[in-house]
Amino acid sequence: MSFANLAAVRKFGKFSVSSLSSSVVDLAAFTLLCNALRPHLPAGALILTATVAARVLSSLCNYLINYFFVFHSRAAHGRSAGLYAVITVLKTLASALLVAGLAALLPAGTPELALKIPVDVALFFANYLLQKAFVY
Repeated sequence: MSFANLAAVRKFGKFSVSSLSSSVVDLAAFTLLCNALRPHLPAGALILTATVAARVLSSLCNYLINYFFVFHSRAAHGRSAGLYAVITVLKTLASALLVAGLAALLPAGTPELALKIPVDVALFFANYLLQKAFVY
């Protein structure tokens, strides 16, 4: 394997670890926020608030880890953070739309999770390529 190929594999490995770490932050923050806000909010508002706040926190962590440790970027934070946010929102919308579209095409009762996993895996690879090309 050439040095360039090895470097690309290492970068993708770092990106994968960064994504996994951000998922842990997302789940931990969601859990903590649910516990903290439960006495103050009704169930629907609790879940929405905890989900959005946890996702913002985990996305910030993911952006910073990717910026400094995965891509070793020197891009201006305003530009790269803005592009990262756009890609993150588009990825989230794409996931929701693709899972909903597949659910409409497949037999009723197909578990949503069985649709979401392959969609999100494909989007993970697309996300890496987009971040590499445009964000950092």
